[in-house]
Amino acid sequence: MTDAEFLESYDPADYPPMAVAVDLVLFTVAEGRLQVLLVRRAAQPARGQFALPGTFVRLRESLDQAAARGFREKAGLSGSVRQFAAFGSLDRDPRMRVVSIGYMALSPRRSVPLSTDRRLVPVVRGVAQDEHGPLTLPFDHAEIIRSAFLHLRADLDHSLWSFGLLEQAFSLRELQEVHEAIREQPLNKPAFRKRLLQSGKLIPTGGSEQGNRFRPAQLYSVNQDWRDEER
Repeated sequence: MTDAEFLESYDPADYPPMAVAVDLVLFTVAEGRLQVLLVRRAAQPARGQFALPGTFVRLRESLDQAAARGFREKAGLSGSVRQFAAFGSLDRDPRMRVVSIGYMALSPRRSVPLSTDRRLVPVVRGVAQDEHGPLTLPFDHAEIIRSAFLHLRADLDHSLWSFGLLEQAFSLRELQEVHEAIREQPLNKPAFRKRLLQSGKLIPTGGSEQGNRFRPAQLYSVNQDWRDEER
C-alpha cells in the first residue's frame, strides 16, 4: 500500500477527539516584584475567574502563531514569545482531552494594558499571590506559572531573554531591580555591576536618565551580538 492509498482510506474519526491549546505567561516587574498577568475568563468553564490568557490552536496556524494571537487578543500585547513547556495531565481540562503548550512573554510594566478584566499579581517563589496569600487558579495554571518562573530564573545569566522586562534603554539600577525581583533576594551592588559590565551583554547608549535630581545614571542597551560561550 502506498502512502496515497493509505491516506485515502484514513479516517481521523477512528481516534479519540483531542485539542491543542496555548497558555500564555506574561511576566513584568512592578514595585520591585515579579508579577504575572491574569485575565478574567469570559466563557465557561471557570467563567468570571481570573486565569492565564490562552487560546486553542486553530487548524491552519502554527503554535507560535497561536501564541502571538493569544497575547494580542487576550492580553492586548504584541512582541516576542517563547515556548517553555508542555502540559498534558489527563484531567487538566473538564471539557475534553487538551494538551497545552506554555508560552512566555516579558514586558516593561508601562507597556502592559490593565483593566477590570486584566490584572497583575505578584509571583513569590513561583506562586501567584494577592494580599491574602496564594491564589487558586483554574485548570493547571498554577503549575504553568511555576514552570515559567523556573525557566526564567534558570536562563537569567545565560541568555538575553530577561532584558525584555526593561525598556530599550535602562540604567544599571533598573537592571539590578529586575535581577533581584527574579532571584527574590538583594544583590551586592558593586559586584553585580562589575559582573554585568564585564559580561559583554551591555552597550552604553551615551544617554542618561532624565528628571533625576541626583547625578543622572548612565543608560545602556542590550548587545544583541552577545553569546554565552559556556552554553
